[in-house]
Amino acid sequence: MADGLVLQGEIETDLSAEVRRRAARTVASVATDARECAELLSMLGLAPDEGAAERAA
Repeated sequence: MADGLVLQGEIETDLSAEVRRRAARTVASVATDARECAELLSMLGLAPDEGAAERAA
């Protein structure tokens, strides 16, 4: 919004994106190989590129 206020839905979207990013990175850090990582991400409904996204400002 122009006045600097943020709508509740925007906050939830940003939070959801951050949670998904962190989840993807956590899975990648514990997976034994790329195949296992891809399988686990798929089970969680996450895409590999979600872990590479920049953090919300």
